[in-house]
Amino acid sequence: MSRDTVIVLKSVNYSEADKVLTVFGKHLGKFAIFAKSIRKITSKNRGNMQTLSTCDISFFEGKGLPVLTESQLLSTPDTDILKDRFDNVKRVLVMLNRILQENDPNQKVFEILLSVCKKNFDIESVNKFRVIFLKEMGFLQDFSVCNICGKSKGLKYMDISSFALLCENCYSKAGKSYKLGDNPYKKEFFTQALDIYIDRVIKEI
Repeated sequence: MSRDTVIVLKSVNYSEADKVLTVFGKHLGKFAIFAKSIRKITSKNRGNMQTLSTCDISFFEGKGLPVLTESQLLSTPDTDILKDRFDNVKRVLVMLNRILQENDPNQKVFEILLSVCKKNFDIESVNKFRVIFLKEMGFLQDFSVCNICGKSKGLKYMDISSFALLCENCYSKAGKSYKLGDNPYKKEFFTQALDIYIDRVIKEI
């Protein structure tokens, strides 16, 4: 019997009563698990293993997919709040389901994702998570120097097309740039630039 703390990333119905769940484990990374009879009203796991829920689980590993045996719900985002943040949830789940490799543990990413869930996917935490995730996966260039001159001072602008930082001397050379300000993670231009960049990464992998 194996155990892990997981966040449910995806749920797919299988036959009349079963599901195949994609989960992100704190220790095991992303993996698929077979949840037998979980769609039955009498299932003890039915209410626990919802998308974005965090659970302690036990599962049996044999031939084929691991089989869920027990689960204990630890936390879940506020569904009423998430109704107005569907786009933010989608931004995170698409990235994790498309980019995150299976069986590749990353506790740093797990802990930050857990924090995003607890903050109900507000745009600041979502964008911070996405930047850290891209860095951890090796898909984000150096954010400590200007993308044009390579200097590390005066990095106050962002090149929208390449999602890269620019210094005060070079920002006018980019096709379209925005001043970062005090907290760019909340800004619409930052979100849009990150959306475009991640979409490009997904198409290239």
